[in-house]
Amino acid sequence: MDFKRTELTKLNGISEKRSALFAKLDINNLEDLLLFFPRDYEDWTEITPLHLIEDGAVVTVQAKIVAAPTMQYKGKLLWLRTSLTDGLNVISAIWFNQPWLTKKLHAGFEYYFHGKVQRQGRSFSLQNPLFFDKTEYEKQKIQAIYPLTAGLTQKIVRNSVDQVLALYNNYLIDPLPDQIRRDYELCTLNYALERIHQPQAQYEHQIARIRLAFEELFLIRSALYLLKRKNQAESKAKALLSSESVKQKMNDLRHSLPFTLTNAQIKAINDILRDMRQTKPMNRLLQGDVGSGKTMVAAFALAYAVWSGGQCIFMAPTSILARQHMNTLTTLLAPVGIKIELLTGQTTGKKRRDILEAAENHEVDVIVGTHAVLEKDLILKKPVLTITDEQHRFGVAQRSALADFDENDYLPHRLVMSATPIPRTLALILYGDLDLSIMDELPVGRKKINTYTATSQDTAKIYKLMRKTVERGEQVYVVCPLIEDSELSDLESAETTYEKLSRNIFPDLKIGLIHGSLKTDEKDQVMEKFIDGEIDILVSTTVIEVGVDNPRATLMLIQNAERFGLAQLHQLRGRIGRSDLDSICILLSDSEEELARERLITLCKTQNGFELAEQDLRLRGPGDFFGTKQHGLPQFKLINLYRDNEIIQTVNDAFMKIVKNDPELSFPDNQNIVKAIQQRYPEILSGITL
Repeated sequence: MDFKRTELTKLNGISEKRSALFAKLDINNLEDLLLFFPRDYEDWTEITPLHLIEDGAVVTVQAKIVAAPTMQYKGKLLWLRTSLTDGLNVISAIWFNQPWLTKKLHAGFEYYFHGKVQRQGRSFSLQNPLFFDKTEYEKQKIQAIYPLTAGLTQKIVRNSVDQVLALYNNYLIDPLPDQIRRDYELCTLNYALERIHQPQAQYEHQIARIRLAFEELFLIRSALYLLKRKNQAESKAKALLSSESVKQKMNDLRHSLPFTLTNAQIKAINDILRDMRQTKPMNRLLQGDVGSGKTMVAAFALAYAVWSGGQCIFMAPTSILARQHMNTLTTLLAPVGIKIELLTGQTTGKKRRDILEAAENHEVDVIVGTHAVLEKDLILKKPVLTITDEQHRFGVAQRSALADFDENDYLPHRLVMSATPIPRTLALILYGDLDLSIMDELPVGRKKINTYTATSQDTAKIYKLMRKTVERGEQVYVVCPLIEDSELSDLESAETTYEKLSRNIFPDLKIGLIHGSLKTDEKDQVMEKFIDGEIDILVSTTVIEVGVDNPRATLMLIQNAERFGLAQLHQLRGRIGRSDLDSICILLSDSEEELARERLITLCKTQNGFELAEQDLRLRGPGDFFGTKQHGLPQFKLINLYRDNEIIQTVNDAFMKIVKNDPELSFPDNQNIVKAIQQRYPEILSGITL
């Protein structure tokens, strides 16, 4: 049976209506259901004698029903009540609005009950307990708890999963070679699938989870590796060979700079130039910490490509960032004869037509822009290089479209840049189809951003500091975790903070507000006013997290700082300290949670984004690192990119052992890896890439 092609309606108890409810959980076929893993478990293995139960505890008790349940109404609420005994003590059991249970609970019969204890005076009761007879209990003492949606119950999901397991019959290919399983003490796939859904003991679902999490990451690592080899084998690009003239121009450009390139920048430039001299398209990620000088590296790549006779595209996620890059690149490259044009959504009419005509006639060398550069009417005569900044901000289709500017079946070389620091072991997996250049060195003279923790008791001092900062002609960011107030949260919202600062605290200053619910044009207008100095204090959510460069912004206040990850706090902090002025970042938090305080103190002590990323993986709670769906990868089901650092490292080690001896994954022992990828992740092999 092909589980991927078999609909849920083939199962007993799954109607079209119920199938639609499962679809809300992204479960559309039997394979989806088989790989729909529990989020938690209820452990019924420990039986609590009735004389030891305590108020508020969740317990499992073994007891007989003393008498048939009675029903009574209290207002609109139906109470079903009976007494339970273990032969020595008696307690009550109460269910609400479940009259059908009278047919299932029989006097004199023994059951296993699981529920929360409530005490009234000297009497104890179980509230809405679940219950099994002895046969059901022995079958499943540990109950899987699945994510639900309205209309589905745990019982419906469990029954459906039970049916899938009964039909399973080794449907999924086990991709892990026997040697890998032995080396890393991993159970078989069949055991893992059975025990993650139906464990008989706590250790069983733990063993199953480790095996399945390892496999999940291992398969994606392998799939991206195969995609990279496929692209290398099937694609061709123009080899941009260096002439003496080009070498001289590159040297002249380097010596014209008013500063010295860092060793990390020089290494990254050399990596890129070496790639562009090949007949295989460059597919490289330039990963650099905040302020490490990635744009400078990009400028050298653009210059080399242009002087080698080609044209280039440089794409940024917002028009503000595109304009900033345009200004930087124009300052660097226009004096050496490179023609650059800006193309954004605001470029219309004759201006746009002129740029398109110049691009097609090779009268312009570099087009800097937003997603507007993806329009089909932009035709480059000799496209040889595309650069994407903050590439994780783009959807998969947008990034892939940049590869369509080919001429005579030649693909352009591709460079993607990111300021999101990721530990190298994790980057090797998430960016497995790309070559990696890491810039972990800051330019000489870059000032440290002084970072401090504070509590709400320090607010008056902070406001004084904000006013002094503005009086010096500098500017302030105030970052909030929410856009607007919520009854469910006491966090500081951007809208409330804006109102408080503009009306009560600084009525004489110019306060701005920006958040993700504003239209793109509105956000751009606010940021332009801030950059132009028309706003003294900008209240914001995390929309200012990446890229914006305002040298006059020297103070940042982050409210409820405990709500952000270390990597995100580091990104936010990187919006200040963009000049030779002293800068301060204040992490405001009243949280007394030890882990939260440790994370904030770590940020105060550390300026290196890669070190912080490692700490983030160690300290932060559950969550996807930065949204793998946005990166074109399947959503991880079990691997936790924050907590499973040890598994990530182990997967890398295991994978490298295999490809060292079998780079094509063609040995018989490794063929199941390829088959499993084709079965489970065909979308990766078809070319959806980062």
